[in-house]
Amino acid sequence: MFGLFGFGRKARRGRMAAFEARAEAAYAAMYDAPSYLAKDRKDDASMWLARAIDDAKALNLNNEVLRLTARRDHIRAVYDRQFRYAGRR
Repeated sequence: MFGLFGFGRKARRGRMAAFEARAEAAYAAMYDAPSYLAKDRKDDASMWLARAIDDAKALNLNNEVLRLTARRDHIRAVYDRQFRYAGRR
């Protein structure tokens, strides 16, 4: 059976994993980016995780929703601690 946007469960799980991989790549890039681009990488990671969370919700994968939400919150907290005020005095 096809779900929202014509994606079956298997396809949606694959898409969810792809979104998570993109989020992790953006998070890793946050460390290599100049300080003025770190926020953009954090925002990219948050956006990809939000999409993965939406798919997890659509699939009723509550543990995945919790795990992905915790990961998103962790990335935001790392940005706030390590990058938010970098270069400002």
